[in-house]
Amino acid sequence: MGAAEAFMLMLAALAIGEVVSIKSKASIPSIFVTATLFILGFWTLFPKDILQIGGIGPSLPGLFVMIMVTHLGTMLDKDELIAQWKTVVVTIAGMLGICLTVMTIGKIIVGTEIAATATPPLTGGLVSAIIMQSVVQSNEYLVILAMAMYVLQGFVGFPLMNLCLKIEGRNVLTKFRAGEIDLNHFSANKEQNDEKTSKYRIFPEMNKAYQTDYIILLKTLVLVIISGYLERLTNGAVSKFVFALLIGVLAAEIGFIEKKPLEVSRSFGLFITIIMMYVFSGLNSVTIPVLKSIIIDFAILIALATIGIALLSIPIGRKIGLSTAMSFAIGLGSIAGGFPASYVLSNEAAKLLSENEEEYKLLLEHLLPKTLVSGFVSATSGSVIIAGIFAKMFF
Repeated sequence: MGAAEAFMLMLAALAIGEVVSIKSKASIPSIFVTATLFILGFWTLFPKDILQIGGIGPSLPGLFVMIMVTHLGTMLDKDELIAQWKTVVVTIAGMLGICLTVMTIGKIIVGTEIAATATPPLTGGLVSAIIMQSVVQSNEYLVILAMAMYVLQGFVGFPLMNLCLKIEGRNVLTKFRAGEIDLNHFSANKEQNDEKTSKYRIFPEMNKAYQTDYIILLKTLVLVIISGYLERLTNGAVSKFVFALLIGVLAAEIGFIEKKPLEVSRSFGLFITIIMMYVFSGLNSVTIPVLKSIIIDFAILIALATIGIALLSIPIGRKIGLSTAMSFAIGLGSIAGGFPASYVLSNEAAKLLSENEEEYKLLLEHLLPKTLVSGFVSATSGSVIIAGIFAKMFF
């Protein structure tokens, strides 16, 4: 098998996963389909070292992950987070609930290493799973487990979040139809957050002519290198992934780098493709006995994670004025994987419940900002920080 054939097979598995997800309206996650195809591929025609045969060197994916974390940091919108402060508080409560139950009861049942490996992916998204994979490379079971937590959690998070959003949507529509609220109740402040210049900017805006792919990627790499130096300065007490996220936020605020640099440089697709190939190539040692063991561990840990979310997100959400259903839905953002699931689930609930365009817009304005912020706080930033902390505390 040559490089082109190996790369094509991995890309085909990724593409088929997306097709199934699109056809099923995200009820079947693309990552689950792709993971299944990779496992079946390794059992049949995929060589174990398909990643290397495809031309992807061992150090390249790790570098790409650092660049991706920096990119995610630039996307943090502090104004939107402030406007949705209740959502932020409830999301953090849900993440803490996961850490609490998994690292107490879960640790007793499955052991410290398994619980510590599983917790960061359960609190968020793909990047935290990749971080945990990178620190448990010597243990094949833990490498597979880290990704399994991310791949499988949607099968619990999606239906539960969907149920909560429908309950919340019905309650909102009841008030709307009774004349107690209107569309302006949710959308009055929406335009205030559009295209605002940061008051912390110290770098002048770069001329569009110089916003080339090379220059933007160069600035991103500078931030990645600084993150690595800072990790060494702290003697590894703070992970370089945490520094990369925070430096991405700071660099975008002061105007050193554009927001979403990988998208501006038109390279996001290539970066995420290489990262995903790296992630799924870690499934090359999955066997049927290992798969059975993972399912048992997953069932235990996802049940504890869901209980942990409910224990903290619901009472705290109720305390600050949110309903039970909305509080739980926000907390579930962690195990629903963030965007695009947050958009799909909110949009589907709004469409299903509404009888006209005004009701649809009302529900979307009410549900979508909360689910998007919840997914962003957990999957994009919070879980990365937790993964960085756990990587240093337990491995």
